[in-house]
Amino acid sequence: MKEFNIHDWDIEAELDENKDHFIYGNYVDWDRFRHENEENLLVHFDIYLPWSKKLNINEYIEFIGQEFFKDTNLLNKYEFDKLSICKQGTNVSNLQIQFVNQDDIESNNLISDIFDYYGVPSGTEYEHELPEELQYWSKQFDEDYEYEYYKTYPLEINDYKNTVSDIQIKISNNEDKLVKKSLILASLIISESLFKSIISNNFPEEKNISTFSKKIIDDYINEKLKKDNSRRELFKIIFNVDKAPKQNWIQLRNSLAHDIESSELIEGEIKYSDSKGNVFSYQIEELFKELFQFAEELEDIINK
Repeated sequence: MKEFNIHDWDIEAELDENKDHFIYGNYVDWDRFRHENEENLLVHFDIYLPWSKKLNINEYIEFIGQEFFKDTNLLNKYEFDKLSICKQGTNVSNLQIQFVNQDDIESNNLISDIFDYYGVPSGTEYEHELPEELQYWSKQFDEDYEYEYYKTYPLEINDYKNTVSDIQIKISNNEDKLVKKSLILASLIISESLFKSIISNNFPEEKNISTFSKKIIDDYINEKLKKDNSRRELFKIIFNVDKAPKQNWIQLRNSLAHDIESSELIEGEIKYSDSKGNVFSYQIEELFKELFQFAEELEDIINK
């Protein structure tokens, strides 16, 4: 069976950004993609929909023999097994069957069902739901060079606060649970970006060192930036403190990033599992209080 493949199409992702132009990432409105590419998709999957045409028996057999009818109930759902015979004769080859007009049935629903069968995405997908090729941030920097990236494009604390506040409002105003979870994940990833930015921009610059030595140092910092525990240790060394600000949401962040569908949203609370299957919960309001407190504590340490 031919299945939908993003590499067969020129898909233009759109930017998801707030009023201050902070970029959360990309998103794709797949329903719009379906609508704008409907004809091309039908041709791509060899879909035969002979609207308003009078079909002879061979054409009718060709129509009902299409792949998407074999494993679905679409033939019965749209009553294609009950089409009117508009011409009869003594020979079966003289039979003519009147195919429906496009306006006579819910043609948009039919086409949507067919696209579902072939795996064409629907709805809206945001940054961390999208394939890597369509993500914004995956194109911006290589994980092996985060240190250099955050030195060049640091996330400032005020921008962080404004962005998290904007995300919190979006969550309150949205009813779609998957969108809510995606926004929660975005806020946690942004908090991670803030922490990495502060570490990267406060690491002492070594002068008069060879390119080889600089690469060793950069590689070391990049490696430390990848994991929560090593980031915290690096932060404590740089700022000479006993503790780094708490980030109690790390398990939630990892759970959402690993499998966003497995978490549950119930009345202002998100439930999730850790890698061992243990179930935890977080009050969303409390989470955002902690995200703002995280920024305040970082600011206090930096300004000492």
